[in-house]
Amino acid sequence: SPGSGPTARLAEAPPGAGQLAPESQGARPKMGRGSKKSSSSTAAARAKRAASQPQRSKPRAPRGSANSGVLSSLNMVQLSLLNSGLLPLPDEASAFIPTRPIELARFPKHITLFKKYDVLLKTEFLLATKGEAHCMRHASKPANDAKNTYKKLLPYDYNRVVLDTLPDIPDSDYVNATHIDSILKPNAYIAAQGPNEDTISDFWRMVWEKKCYVVVMLTKVFDFIRVMCCQYWPMELDKPEKYGLIEVTLLSEDTMANFVIRTLRLRRGEEERDVFQLHFTSWASHTEPFTNALLDFRRRVRTFTDRWSAIGPTVVHCSDGCGRTGTYMCIDANLELADEDGVYDVFGYTKKLRAARKGMVETVEAYKFVYETLNEAYVCGKTWFPVSELSEQLKFKSTKNPVTRVNEYQREYEKICKMSSKLSIGDCAGGHRPENRDKNRDVATVPPDNFRPYLTSFQSNDNTDYINAVFVDGYSRSKEYIVTEWPMVRTAQDLWSLVYDHDCNSVIVLCSPPASNAYPSFWPTEKEKRKKYGPVFTVDVVSYNHYPKIKTWIFRINKKVVSLTELMAGVKAEPKTTQIFQITCWPERHKVPTSTNSLVELMNMVERWRQRTTYGPVLVISTNGKCRAGVYCAANVAIEQVVEHGEVDVFQAVKTVRRHRPQLVENMTEYKYCYDLIQHYVLHYLNKE
Repeated sequence: SPGSGPTARLAEAPPGAGQLAPESQGARPKMGRGSKKSSSSTAAARAKRAASQPQRSKPRAPRGSANSGVLSSLNMVQLSLLNSGLLPLPDEASAFIPTRPIELARFPKHITLFKKYDVLLKTEFLLATKGEAHCMRHASKPANDAKNTYKKLLPYDYNRVVLDTLPDIPDSDYVNATHIDSILKPNAYIAAQGPNEDTISDFWRMVWEKKCYVVVMLTKVFDFIRVMCCQYWPMELDKPEKYGLIEVTLLSEDTMANFVIRTLRLRRGEEERDVFQLHFTSWASHTEPFTNALLDFRRRVRTFTDRWSAIGPTVVHCSDGCGRTGTYMCIDANLELADEDGVYDVFGYTKKLRAARKGMVETVEAYKFVYETLNEAYVCGKTWFPVSELSEQLKFKSTKNPVTRVNEYQREYEKICKMSSKLSIGDCAGGHRPENRDKNRDVATVPPDNFRPYLTSFQSNDNTDYINAVFVDGYSRSKEYIVTEWPMVRTAQDLWSLVYDHDCNSVIVLCSPPASNAYPSFWPTEKEKRKKYGPVFTVDVVSYNHYPKIKTWIFRINKKVVSLTELMAGVKAEPKTTQIFQITCWPERHKVPTSTNSLVELMNMVERWRQRTTYGPVLVISTNGKCRAGVYCAANVAIEQVVEHGEVDVFQAVKTVRRHRPQLVENMTEYKYCYDLIQHYVLHYLNKE
């Protein structure tokens, strides 16, 4: 049956779940491996029932294709007609779903079939999320109305989290939260609504009473100027705040590009506990994040849950405690299942999640994201290793496979290219508009609108907010870099607008083409001292230094206010300072510089300058906005991971910088050189400062 396999170990909602459930938390059905179902039946009755049931052995990984039900029912012509909407779905829709968990080796084929026939994915999602609603009497009480931010997304009675009742406060046992089992473990999670102003104290009481040591937060506090979740922890370090019975102190905060890890100390009376909150910050409402960003986050979460999950469940919440919460749980539980049994069961576990809480894995897009994330986890596997293994790993990666004649560097890079997303013209509409088309050196390399820096210093009536530049994430900061091409004559003023508008106090120039109309000089020389760019910007030379293979200039950028609105308001534009760093040992036709040490030293010079000034975005310039720039960004991402966490992961560093511009790190030579830069840094700089 569709629900067979490892997920069948999870019990369904109790037969009377649609009626009033007993008040006792013990009435909640236990689900998962090794769990026992409570029953009022006698031993004899149980034995009689057992004798009438066929014996079930432990499910084995399937040998046949998980899609056999689909392909045996429909030929490819019928699938194409269904996909186009020319044929209605048959009543026997169950023929479209996996009949058992899917073997990992067959999973990519399953994904390929979904991509070709999205009707299969939609059908599977509809069947996975189809089910009856259970009783929600407690959540629906008028006394609990203020505790429910989303009135239609309430916990069921049979598995709701029941708090200790406070003296003289009716219904104080209620919190909008649900006990959820993973595939392998009962009571692995608590799915909770994000706290609102009325429930912060209840949230912390739940964390304390249920002995939860790990909290996974999947929403921003603000999203599109809307409050998605109240900030339920102190804003400042070492300044305790009281939330009802619980005093909370923020001990530490470690910020990464896509998430924040906080250590919080809880105190109730004389007892203290440390709780760890892992806050994923790159998941906006009604969107899906980048798969490798969420997988990295989940890896960090597991370092905490592996230690603390034996004591109490992991609290997972987004804004409503359903959509993103269910999506994360489905990914986490299936990755755990893959480690244990070598299979995924997305369909079966989604059915169980929906039976446990309304709205889990809310949309077909979220369901698709679960599949894509699990596929990436399988295809890419573990990509990081401790820095102590660097020498051994580089030796292994350079050795060719005797059968395929391909080494590990090549295999990794081919995998990255295969999994890199492609940008459509619609994604990059701004750069393809008629007024912006001639601002691009190459119309095939245009930034996506969602990740391009918009110019705000309009310099004339025919100017637009467009420049061919794209944000690139770093290791600890999102949008840490801006990658752009060498400006043309008509876009030089736009480049200075970019530097000024986005506070780029570090500009990295990775090439030195001879001055020409194609590649005009865009900063004043030492002799000129001052130069005007368009009607708005004047750039002054403050100082300069020329080293053997690196040149630097510090400039002051002066902006003239020309907007009538700003002039009438008396607005003054403050001058800003930036430093240009140019490497001079990277000849035009060379894929890598002639001196690795000079490029690593350039990176260190930039970091020292940023420590003295501010950490605004680093502007990285190459001739075409793709070659060389990817190497610089990816190597910096990987080096920061080495410094901060003692890990080497060039594979994910390159995947990260290619998110918004897939052409970055555009060949195998550049990819291999990223490893060379890491090796040089580790040998000559790590722990030497």
